[in-house]
Amino acid sequence: MSSIQELTAFMGGPRFVGAPRSDYEFILAIRKGLPAEVIAHVAVSSSLTEDEILRALRIPKRTAARRKATASPLKPLASELIYRLSKVVVAATDVLGSRAKAREWILTKNRALHGERPIDLLDTAIGFEDVLDVLRRIDFGVYS
Repeated sequence: MSSIQELTAFMGGPRFVGAPRSDYEFILAIRKGLPAEVIAHVAVSSSLTEDEILRALRIPKRTAARRKATASPLKPLASELIYRLSKVVVAATDVLGSRAKAREWILTKNRALHGERPIDLLDTAIGFEDVLDVLRRIDFGVYS
């Protein structure tokens, strides 16, 4: 299974993100806005609560609830934040070997991330890149 396929399945499959075959097709889905129900699916896939996800990504709970109730898509920024979290959990699962270990890792303060929890850095592009960089270093056996 390719990482695009794995990420698509993690986020709920074609019902939520279509059938992207590349990162560019994910960009198109994000720009269009993912359905608000993707948050609940990502919560189940990641073993996180919706509240943990919304709080960490700074997505207002009322906004998510309103979008879900009206069947309106998330705005592109919120869609991208959900994508970032999903990408990190999928990568962490691959590097650490299990979803449980990935969940524990993203919720634990990390010295390589200035004592921050990885999940709390995903609301910015810089933080997202830093988190992925730490995962790459772990994967290559570099002390992190």
